[in-house]
Amino acid sequence: MYAKIHIYPITHGVMTKQAISQQDLIDLANQLLREHEDYIPGIEVREVSQQRDVLTFKGEAFLDDDLLPTSNSPKAFNLYKWLCHRLSEQYTLSE
Repeated sequence: MYAKIHIYPITHGVMTKQAISQQDLIDLANQLLREHEDYIPGIEVREVSQQRDVLTFKGEAFLDDDLLPTSNSPKAFNLYKWLCHRLSEQYTLSE
């Protein structure tokens, strides 16, 4: 069960983005990850930040014991990048 997400429209010129809390955006991102065809068990967004109009998602990187990438590392990177492209167009972090 997921918490209800509260979003509020913000107008930027002709494009409208919805303001969303950091926790609501993390919850939404994790839901989208679980539904993605390339889902990796254990992947999870733990942090989100915003630089100008771009959202950045951080979470499990699937590194080995020596902190080197594993075969799942590029897959995880691509999923976080996909979230960035998909959600940066729709949302902005509320304060």
